[in-house]
Amino acid sequence: MGDRGLPAAEPVSRRGAGGKKHSMMKKNPGYFREKKKKNEKIVVLTSYDYPTTVILEEAGVDMIILGDSVGTNILGYRDETEVTMEDMLHHTRAVARGIRSMYLVVDLPYRTHETAADAVANARKLVAAGADAVKFEGIKEDILAALKGDGLEVMCHIGLNPQYDQDRMKRGEVSRGKDFEDAVRLLEGARRLEGRGMDLLVLEKIPERIAEIVTANIATPTIGIGAGKYCDGQVLIVTDLLGVNERKFKHVPDYVDLRRVMIDTVRRYRAEIEAGVFPGREHINLIKHEEYEKVKDWCLAHGLKVQGDDAP
Repeated sequence: MGDRGLPAAEPVSRRGAGGKKHSMMKKNPGYFREKKKKNEKIVVLTSYDYPTTVILEEAGVDMIILGDSVGTNILGYRDETEVTMEDMLHHTRAVARGIRSMYLVVDLPYRTHETAADAVANARKLVAAGADAVKFEGIKEDILAALKGDGLEVMCHIGLNPQYDQDRMKRGEVSRGKDFEDAVRLLEGARRLEGRGMDLLVLEKIPERIAEIVTANIATPTIGIGAGKYCDGQVLIVTDLLGVNERKFKHVPDYVDLRRVMIDTVRRYRAEIEAGVFPGREHINLIKHEEYEKVKDWCLAHGLKVQGDDAP
C-alpha cells in the first residue's frame, strides 16, 4: 500500500445523493509528495464523525487525521491515554462513510503499538474499518519497519507526543525541541524514520525554525500543528478551528466562535418552546378536515378528550 509506483492520485467511484455514481481522484501519499515538490500546501483537519467529514470534503480539505484527540474533544475523557481501539474503530467507520477523495489517517491509540506484532495487528483492524494509513507517536523505527513490512501506509508523529508526555503537559511544558539536545533528537529521528519508509510526518509543538530544518531535509511531507508555517501542510483539531471548545490555543486562528452561536441558538429554542412560539404552523403536519372530524367523532364515542374546534 506504499506510494511507490502509484499515480499522484487514484481514480475512485462513489455514489452521491440519489445513488448517482461519479468518479473523483482519491488522494494518496504520492499525491502529497507531488504537492511538496511543487511547494503546494497540504490542508488537514481532524474529524470524528460522518457529518463533519462530509462538510470537510465539500470544503476541499486534503486529509483527515482521526486522532486520539477524539477522547478529549468528543468522548469526555481526561486525556488521550484513555482512548481504546474500540473507540478508534467506531469513529473510523463513521468517518470513512463520509470520505470521497480525502486521505484518512487514524491513530493507533495508547499501548496498542508497544510491540511490532501488536502494532501490525491493530493497524490491520483500522485499515479494515476504513483507514488509508495509521499514525503512531514517537521515534520507533522497529514499529515503523514492521508496519511498512506489512504493506501499510504510515504517518509518524514527533515533537509533543500526548500519549507519552502527559506529565510534561500537566506542568504546562507542551513544546519540544527548544533546547539543543532535544532539537537534534528530533532532526535525527525524522531522518531515521524516513530511512525506514514513513509516508507522512506530523510535527507537533516544536519551534518554527526546527520544523523548517526538518521539512527541508526530508522528502516526506510534514504536517505541522503549532510548528509554524514552513511545514508542508497544517492540521488543527476541527473543534478548535470552529471555536466549539471553551479553551483557546495560541496556534489556532480566531475565525469563528461556534460555541457562542450554539449556545445562543439553543437558548432561543428553549425560549420559543417556553413561550409557546415553537412549533409554529409551518413546522407541523396537517390532517384534512373531514378526516379529523372522523377521528374526533370516534374519540367522543370512546370517551376520549378532544381539543376545541380550532385544532388543526
